[in-house]
Amino acid sequence: MIEKILHGGNFAACFGAIATTAADLGICGGTATGISALLSAHAVIKRDKNLTPLAHQMGQAFEAAVKASPLPADTKKLIPQLMAKFPVSEEDIAKGILEPAQVAAIIRARIENAREKGTEDPALTGAALVKAYEAILTQMLTPVLAAPVGMEPMQWAINRQMLAQSAITGATKRLFEEGVTEKAIIGLAQKIAAETNDIGQAWTELQNAMEMAVRVQADGRVASNHGDFVDVVLHRVAALSADGEYKSAGDEIDAALAREEEEAQARRVKLLERGVEVALLDRDTKRAAELMVRKADLGAGGVAGFGDLRTLQDFYFERGRDKGINLDLELAIDLAELIKARADSTDELGTASNDLGLALGILGERESGTVRLKAAVKAYEAAMEEWAKDTLPFEWAMTQNNLGLALQSLGERESGTARLEEAVEAYGAALEEWTRDKVPLEWAATQNNLGNALYALGERESGTARLEEAVEAFEAALEEWTRDEAPLQWATTQNNLGNALAALGQRESGTARLEAAAEAYRAAREEQTRKRVPLDWAKTQNNLASLEIAFFDKTGAADHLNRAEAHVNAAREVFLDNGAEHHVGITDEVIAAIQERRSGA
Repeated sequence: MIEKILHGGNFAACFGAIATTAADLGICGGTATGISALLSAHAVIKRDKNLTPLAHQMGQAFEAAVKASPLPADTKKLIPQLMAKFPVSEEDIAKGILEPAQVAAIIRARIENAREKGTEDPALTGAALVKAYEAILTQMLTPVLAAPVGMEPMQWAINRQMLAQSAITGATKRLFEEGVTEKAIIGLAQKIAAETNDIGQAWTELQNAMEMAVRVQADGRVASNHGDFVDVVLHRVAALSADGEYKSAGDEIDAALAREEEEAQARRVKLLERGVEVALLDRDTKRAAELMVRKADLGAGGVAGFGDLRTLQDFYFERGRDKGINLDLELAIDLAELIKARADSTDELGTASNDLGLALGILGERESGTVRLKAAVKAYEAAMEEWAKDTLPFEWAMTQNNLGLALQSLGERESGTARLEEAVEAYGAALEEWTRDKVPLEWAATQNNLGNALYALGERESGTARLEEAVEAFEAALEEWTRDEAPLQWATTQNNLGNALAALGQRESGTARLEAAAEAYRAAREEQTRKRVPLDWAKTQNNLASLEIAFFDKTGAADHLNRAEAHVNAAREVFLDNGAEHHVGITDEVIAAIQERRSGA
């Protein structure tokens, strides 16, 4: 019932109704039967249904107190009239600090003052009657102003003083005017009373809380500059806070913040996505990579993990490698650099460096210069500094193989053979750990790579030793890269084998090696069909054209030139149809060789 005490109108209504009803009934002893029911039917109380329980309690307490009074029956009839003249007010409750005896004493003093001034009927202001009225008020107010169940006496004392102070200073009235309910005010006072035994500190805390409560209500009424969504939330929060439902109000704020963060994140993601595309349109892959990492961090709610960033880098590396998009490879390079800068372990540093080398190597193979390839070599060397042979042998061997590829590409663009020799050495190192027993497919891949490096060396040397070694390496690879298990790799190696055999055949007097080369090329075409892998098929066609020219040089048979022309024209057609104009140059060389021999014939 405490929440009803603070509201002056409600409290006054209750006591006013008690006084009026009691006077009308002419209460005397047991004649007050039904007072609480009549009291509940009073017009003021009917308008506020929340007053009904308080009305019953106060009416019953008043009736009980009058009955228990030792006054004569005639004198008891004056008690209701005295209450009608001097009812309990909110001010009395506040000044009495919610203490029944103190409140009753304040009213007694007011009656005595009226007696001294002679402004009231002496029959109502007699000392004995006033003393009895004081006792009845005390008895009636005791259950109404009792401490809530479970509250410690000291807390209740502090709580009473805070509530009284707020009423006296007008703070309570201001809160009511703002829409804050008694329930909310009582809740604030009780929470603060539970935190301190210092009334001064408690009052300071309550004043601060009440100011905040006022601001919450004001924010809920006035439109903000932050949009309809915020205004609706603030209105709901104010409504809940007005009734002291602070936890529910807090839940509303939490839900709104979550939605706001979600929407804000969606906006940031959209901006980052457009920023990436604009940067790529500007061919600024470094900025695009930075924005991608920021987006990944945003999605991770902090700092994106190494694995997530590597997955992002792999996507662009694979697309650039497989679809021929150089921009994607450049983006993969910049992403790898950023990922490497974030690596915080030996394994991560090695992985990032190797990934960087792969992207640099693929892009370097497509460019005429050597800058990217040299950078790839450095990246692989950095990876091997982290991936020691004795601790991470598999990773070390993988990087040796990758290093060999970069060195080989460099060697093919240089006049000397130093880089090619280094490539052969790197492949040999890889095979120390990538053995056939441990990793047969990786072993086969390295054998194929080794064969290509040896073939490139053999092409530049007058002897045949390197070419023979190349043939051995390709044949070794085919032992594991079988047609059934790895058809495309088998076909690629067959084509490479054909190249080495053709080179040997051109340096030998007979045509046995050339026949073997032709057989290898034809085998390659069985899997590298025009429909399945048109560009690989066209390259093999071009190789067959070159082989027919070699046959012509040994036999002089014109049919070889005719077949060569058919092969090279088919290759040229496929290159043009598939947008691979950059490969047309190799067919031009073959066509020129055919024309040269025909004119010479």
